[in-house]
Amino acid sequence: MRKIPIPITAIFTGLLALMLVGISIRVTVLRAKKKIDFFDGDDAELGRAIRVQGNFVEYVPLALALIGLNEWMGVAPWVVYTFGLALVASRIVHALGLYSNVFQARVIGTSVTWIVLAAGGLLVLGLVV
Repeated sequence: MRKIPIPITAIFTGLLALMLVGISIRVTVLRAKKKIDFFDGDDAELGRAIRVQGNFVEYVPLALALIGLNEWMGVAPWVVYTFGLALVASRIVHALGLYSNVFQARVIGTSVTWIVLAAGGLLVLGLVV
């Protein structure tokens, strides 16, 4: 077996990939149930599910790239784990907030995601500059 150069990031990538599959299945099931092929058909429940999926794919790839870069550049494993756990938790809280229309959960989920992005980006820059 080949050694993975960024094993911590690999764990969180796998977890978040499974989360995306679950989020995407929800969209597909709602589309089939409501017989809506394109967009959201002005259906609030489907619209929220689509935004959970869209928001996930808008933020998670770059956050994972930054986590991976930090790990590859030798940042302490506890920092990488903290970023990964924060990203997973924030995406769960954000999704639940959108599904249930709880604004505060959305704010917390988004804010923590932004913190992971900002801190990860600053740390990468600090390591290369």
